[in-house]
Amino acid sequence: MLNGLSGLASTAGALLAVVALPLVPVLAPYALSVAAASFLYVSMADLIPGLHRNQPESAVRQVVLVGLGILTVVVLGH
Repeated sequence: MLNGLSGLASTAGALLAVVALPLVPVLAPYALSVAAASFLYVSMADLIPGLHRNQPESAVRQVVLVGLGILTVVVLGH
């Protein structure tokens, strides 16, 4: 029974997506903003405290990796 309900939820979601398709260009910036904010929250709340628990010599490695990540975003953005 639960499997059938999940199947109906998938169908309802697909129908809702088809009906809401014209709204996607209007809502996309807001959805992307929420997604970006969620990602930043997760990185600040979960990842950064874990980085501070490591050895001090790994700080340089972490800075280099973060810099490479930023460089990747900049390069792919152009």
